[in-house]
Amino acid sequence: MLVPEGSAFRHDTPEHLPKLHQNCLFVGKRGSGKGISMYNMIKRFRDCGKMDRIFVISPTFNSNKKLMEEFDIDLKDVYDDLDNDKCILSVIGAIESEARELETYRALMKQYQQFKRLMDRGDHISDDLLESFYDGNGFPPPQHRWGGKEPVMGLFVNDSQGSSLFKSRKFQNFVIRHRHVGAFESGGALGCSIFMCVQNYTAQNGVPRSIRNNVTSMVLFKTKDEKELDQVSREMSGEISPDQFVDVYKQAIREPHDFMFIDLHKKTNQPSMFRRNFDTYLVPNIIQND
Repeated sequence: MLVPEGSAFRHDTPEHLPKLHQNCLFVGKRGSGKGISMYNMIKRFRDCGKMDRIFVISPTFNSNKKLMEEFDIDLKDVYDDLDNDKCILSVIGAIESEARELETYRALMKQYQQFKRLMDRGDHISDDLLESFYDGNGFPPPQHRWGGKEPVMGLFVNDSQGSSLFKSRKFQNFVIRHRHVGAFESGGALGCSIFMCVQNYTAQNGVPRSIRNNVTSMVLFKTKDEKELDQVSREMSGEISPDQFVDVYKQAIREPHDFMFIDLHKKTNQPSMFRRNFDTYLVPNIIQND
């Protein structure tokens, strides 16, 4: 079988961070710290220049606005009406617009570089070409909001479980094809990472299977629901057994607001797909109890 070249993760990240793009699920009861952990993950991406534009789908964004202030989220990228598909269609439309704008910029830069070469050599330049780059004062290069780079985009979904959003085929399809959104005519796509905060994994109004099957990482807080933990252990254990998964989970959950971070696509240099919070790797069968 011929395997296509390239990676399912478009953007390089520092060795301690997960790959991008992500479908990250934050699972914990009310007050567990889901929002804080999500903020910390996005901040780590932002601090290394890997999160440029953030969309928000949440009916409670204003109450958490203080936490998100440093991300400079444009209010037009915040959606609080979850009872129709308009919000997810708007997010998709914005990502596609970013792709078109970048393609236009690249085409203009190619023309501009040719124009500059003609000017530098003193060759004849047509009036149309001169007019296309003259702004009244000179011939500045084309401008792009992100300086010509591919913007890294993320979608934060919070307090939306049980709404029609999670049941929407358009949203589920967006999760499935998140890295293909904003396709370029020349190939490839901008893509978008998704960070979803939920209180229940598979209980009533839980996370649909189509979304669970496309998760790339999970932040799991303490749960007293043994059935839920059993379900998570069977779906997220990777190469270890569900029993080993539960052992690692117990090692991760020691203090209030601790969580188990599960990276289903860990980097080769990382010793384990499991961590206590974001910084302490937990290696199955090697961990010793304190």
